[in-house]
Amino acid sequence: MATKIPDTWKATVSAVLKEGFTERLEVTIRAFQNFQDLFPDAFNYHMLEAFIAALDIPDLTGKRVYGITPEGETYEFIFTYRFLPVYGKVCLRKDGRLVVIISAHRPLKGNEV
Repeated sequence: MATKIPDTWKATVSAVLKEGFTERLEVTIRAFQNFQDLFPDAFNYHMLEAFIAALDIPDLTGKRVYGITPEGETYEFIFTYRFLPVYGKVCLRKDGRLVVIISAHRPLKGNEV
């Protein structure tokens, strides 16, 4: 069952994403490829803009994900970008400084996590 994603987590992740592509951000190759497949005319920074906008949603809901690599506080959620639903999975590493975008693709199991 989806629950409200904690505001502190969203704020921390959003702050890192707003820095752009720095040493504090990792994006899996698969996430880049899947986002590009969904939005062929998008540039890499559009992915960051999409996630930042999603994290700005006050009542964004999702699920905490356990037992995956990398270790940290990971949430999966669905948001809308350019009128299409997008499944996102993002990890805030244990040190609270590094963010990893693990997934960014069309939802494969419906529009709810």
